[in-house]
Amino acid sequence: MSHEQFWAQEGLSHMIPSGFGEFPEGFDVREVLKSLAEDLNYRSVIDFGCGYGRLCESFAKEKYLGIDVNKEALEMAEKKYEGYRFELSQPKPLYADIYLAHTVFLHLQDKEIHEALRQMRCKYLIISEILGKEWRREGLPPAYNRNLSDYVTLLRSHDLILHREEKKPYKRYADTAFYTHKNTDISFLVFKKLSCNPKMS
Repeated sequence: MSHEQFWAQEGLSHMIPSGFGEFPEGFDVREVLKSLAEDLNYRSVIDFGCGYGRLCESFAKEKYLGIDVNKEALEMAEKKYEGYRFELSQPKPLYADIYLAHTVFLHLQDKEIHEALRQMRCKYLIISEILGKEWRREGLPPAYNRNLSDYVTLLRSHDLILHREEKKPYKRYADTAFYTHKNTDISFLVFKKLSCNPKMS
């Protein structure tokens, strides 16, 4: 089973760590994303791998599009967040001032990220996840956590450079003694497109 098939068939499982509420991060992620987006003076945003839309309220309704491969999650999002737009992910280029990938890229291999980035037309890309290769694991869902330097190198090949980084403790892991040997901060990485015309890049 491919990663895309897994996420498409899993229903609402694995969207967030179960048993820790809507925000296992221990803070309202929407407020962080709202602040980052406002600083970027955006007019449009695509939430890549939006799941059931729990982060859509970070952004203005008229500026937001959530995309995902999971039909059940999208149906839930449409019912829960009236006025926000959600679509089934398609392999085609889409433009937005900002692309958001919240805890999505860590489940993709490098080649899959490269494929996704070739479809993204944007000025800014926000990647938010726990960094550190010590988190890597096999199985479904897999985890391909990377170091910051890995992302800097990977995204530089797509003309994206690191613009800003913000870190906050991820409560679900930071408060658990089992994870003390691992990084338990979630990083919000803002990458900026170097090309002057991202729509055509």
